[in-house]
Amino acid sequence: MRNSLSASVLSVIIIAILSLLMYISFEIYAYNKTFSEIITLIESLIIIIFGLALINKRLKEAVSPKNLALSITFGVLLYVAQWAIAYVPAFVWYTPPFNYFATALFVYLPEGIIVSVLLVLTESAYGSLFMMIIPFYIISMISYFNPIWTPFYFSMASLAEIVIFAGKREYITAALASIVFSATDAFLASQFMLFNFGVYQPPLIQLSSAFIDIIFSIFGAFLGLAIGKKAKTAWRP
Repeated sequence: MRNSLSASVLSVIIIAILSLLMYISFEIYAYNKTFSEIITLIESLIIIIFGLALINKRLKEAVSPKNLALSITFGVLLYVAQWAIAYVPAFVWYTPPFNYFATALFVYLPEGIIVSVLLVLTESAYGSLFMMIIPFYIISMISYFNPIWTPFYFSMASLAEIVIFAGKREYITAALASIVFSATDAFLASQFMLFNFGVYQPPLIQLSSAFIDIIFSIFGAFLGLAIGKKAKTAWRP
């Protein structure tokens, strides 16, 4: 219980810091584009270094045959799920009120499910999310080569791994790590979209949009937790 509480508090702190940094980045962008970009890059690099430092001595768990196979499989599944949005009818993305929830429903809900199920099946093994993000990253780079996005991909895994470290691999840790994974995606994606393409919205609007995404990811994470528990009982490694 104490480990779950620690992971829960840490998750809230991480989300609060990410939201603050995103808000600052968007505020500064209007006055100094370069400084805003520097904040985004430094933020993501610090996240990656810190996450890798925590799991450095535990990576053997991730490269066990079972966890390696699961992580690679779910990395490919995550890619397929996220790029399947190309088949969603165009009116959904541009017609109110559907457009307010489209990204949350078609990206963050399935992302929450996939990451949570993976963590339940691997028993939240340290490094499993890094192993998952590698095939996801490689396929994404093949589809759309843009190395500037590299820190973004590995930041998602890194912060979620920190939550796993705090939660000591209890079941609820899988859901919390999944939520932090998606929150990092929601906040940092908007900063990298700003960085790469100049996609700007007023900070409060961007913040509210990110929190809608996170709410849907929470539903996905706990749904994935239930699915993962069911699947785990049938799993025969």
